[in-house]
Amino acid sequence: MAGDHSYAGFIKWMAATLLAGVLLVVLFVVVVDPYRLFRLVDIAGFNAVKPRPEHFQSEIKLAGAKALRPATILMGNSRIDIGIDPDSEQLGAARRPAYNLAVPGTGVGTSREQFEHLLAAGMAPSTLLLGVEFFDFLLDPDSVEAPAKAPPAGLAAQRWKVETLFSLNALLDAVTTLRIQRDPDAGTMTARGFNPLHDYLRFARDDGYHSLFQQRALENARNFSLAPHGIARSRGDSSSEWRDLGGLLDAAARGKTDIHLIIYPYHAQLMAMMEQTGLWPVFEQWKLRLLREVARFNAAHPGARIVLWDFSGYGTLQCEPIPAKGDVVHATRWYWESGHFKAVLGERILARVFGAASGAEEFGFRLNPANWNENRERIARERRACLAAAPAMFDAAAAMVADFQARHPGKAPGG
Repeated sequence: MAGDHSYAGFIKWMAATLLAGVLLVVLFVVVVDPYRLFRLVDIAGFNAVKPRPEHFQSEIKLAGAKALRPATILMGNSRIDIGIDPDSEQLGAARRPAYNLAVPGTGVGTSREQFEHLLAAGMAPSTLLLGVEFFDFLLDPDSVEAPAKAPPAGLAAQRWKVETLFSLNALLDAVTTLRIQRDPDAGTMTARGFNPLHDYLRFARDDGYHSLFQQRALENARNFSLAPHGIARSRGDSSSEWRDLGGLLDAAARGKTDIHLIIYPYHAQLMAMMEQTGLWPVFEQWKLRLLREVARFNAAHPGARIVLWDFSGYGTLQCEPIPAKGDVVHATRWYWESGHFKAVLGERILARVFGAASGAEEFGFRLNPANWNENRERIARERRACLAAAPAMFDAAAAMVADFQARHPGKAPGG
């Protein structure tokens, strides 16, 4: 009998120890607060700097937005995530506070879900800036659309709350939070959801910006060569992206939110690759359809203010020179690589959209059906100037596309 009591005591001791361990882990995560979900402690040098979350980023950002109740929401993919700082003075007092809800690797569907969550919580922002990604709309017109996935419901919808409190990832992120407080190159996310991409600075110092551009260019040569050349399915003349965009515009207009749609300022190297892979005419078709969608929802909601801005082109900013191979001294000012612009260029976007831009240089075109040809002429004029200034960049873009297609016969543009 004594042995039984001893065994029972051991089991109780083990259970108590396990429970104490669980509670200590939970307490550690809550106090360090790597995702800014609890906000009990915020001390410079201890936990004020937070790591960029690798899991549940949409849910974490949405929780941050709800806590802030922002006047302005920034939405889109990684281009907005790292390119538009919600703490920018360009937003002005009337449009602050602002929050960056952009999530890398996501499309308009995620933005629509996020916006609908805000509406359901009674937090319709006064202003929405949404980056629309051309490449997300590309599809095979003859393909069959996959059934839409139902969003998680019930306990499944709450899973992220458990895993951001008690999981190995949460524990590791809490430890990372303590470690990065004085690391200038750490991957972080600010209290307003912005990713300053400090970790790219180390890559740029070690390998040079040419390597960053070259890696992205090789990826683009492949992806653009293999990309389909449709923007809507033949059956129904639509797609999930167009329906999600329409649903978002409708919800925002009904909520009396001013909407600014942004066509991204891709670097000229990327634009040249679009030309080489036959995507340029598709790009223009896509812009025209965006114009029609904007006009349709402005007409459906007479009090709405939906504006389409075209920041694409070959202007002096987008035609920024790429440092030479092996150059680890010179840094680019406006772009990390051809697909992602820096926050300093994001400042120019905000200044143009919200009326604080100065100087004669054209950057950002407020697009409408009446000035469509004027915008095309602008881009053609900019292209001629960029080609004259950087012919080697156009030649290199063409060579990379040609090399990929030569090594993958039968994979011609649109094939």
